[in-house]
Amino acid sequence: MNTTSGSITSLRERLSSVTGVWEGTYTHLTPGGTLLETYGSRQETRLEGDRWYERVVYLREGAEPEVLDFRARFESEDDLVFGSTDFEGRARLVDGRFLLFPYRWSAEPGVEVVELITFADEDYRSRLWKRFRDRRLEQITVVEEHRVHGGIPEVWH
Repeated sequence: MNTTSGSITSLRERLSSVTGVWEGTYTHLTPGGTLLETYGSRQETRLEGDRWYERVVYLREGAEPEVLDFRARFESEDDLVFGSTDFEGRARLVDGRFLLFPYRWSAEPGVEVVELITFADEDYRSRLWKRFRDRRLEQITVVEEHRVHGGIPEVWH
């Protein structure tokens, strides 16, 4: 399957093509471009029927790894819903290679994040987060990730 062409037509098909393990770097910036922080990451994803599982491990130098687990479900082939008591969002695919994902954390009232994921090819993707507080841009995050060939995501539920 050529994942860089328009041949991918549904969100389920796109996410199925990117399951596995990805490693990368997060870079947080002020709206003016001043560097706030950079650190490594590992993301493990898998799809089981209508359920999407995502584990993100933040690897900050001198700190214990921070692990966040996310669960979502497909409401249709093109509608993935993240919904828990502390995190909610909805992902949509645009033109087969761009995923738009607005979300909120209940622990941070007034904060909204809009994430744009670009699937450049099967082994490389980039993500851009725009973080808003009270509808004003607060932070920009740039994420670059590469697929770990042969990487197997941990199974958790």
